[in-house]
Amino acid sequence: MIQRIQSVLFLIAAICFAVACFKPMGTITTPDAYYIVTPWALKVNIPNGAVIYPTYFIGLMQIILTIISVIAIFLYKNRSMQSKFCIAAIFVNFVLLILLMWVYPETVFSKLPQVAGAEIQYYGKGQFPWALLSLIPLPCLYLANKFIIKDEKKVRAADRLR
Repeated sequence: MIQRIQSVLFLIAAICFAVACFKPMGTITTPDAYYIVTPWALKVNIPNGAVIYPTYFIGLMQIILTIISVIAIFLYKNRSMQSKFCIAAIFVNFVLLILLMWVYPETVFSKLPQVAGAEIQYYGKGQFPWALLSLIPLPCLYLANKFIIKDEKKVRAADRLR
């Protein structure tokens, strides 16, 4: 059945990842300029601002996670494969979070002369913390996997009774 709770959780995760692909994740303020960090690039925050550094790995991972979540919704007849997709999505989400929270801010951006020494702010006054949209799916994927395993146990128990 496609209307199981894990399908709803996969849908929530897919929506979060899809929206996060198009929203800015944070800002970097220096005395010289104001920079915006998106899933695709670090750029100067003016219309058609210059791209300082491409961060397309974050955007690609969010697209991959969206696709995995949507595919997992339609694997409701094959629970073991759905569980494998869920575990793969959890792993890729951890890699995304490591890139988002540690690799780019601490190692890549700190070596750029334009933003050296400045810290990334994931949300400011009046801004929604769009970076959280990459954190919300993690518990959804974990719970979806728990419900998939629970359903599999019920089916195996029912087969044993026959």
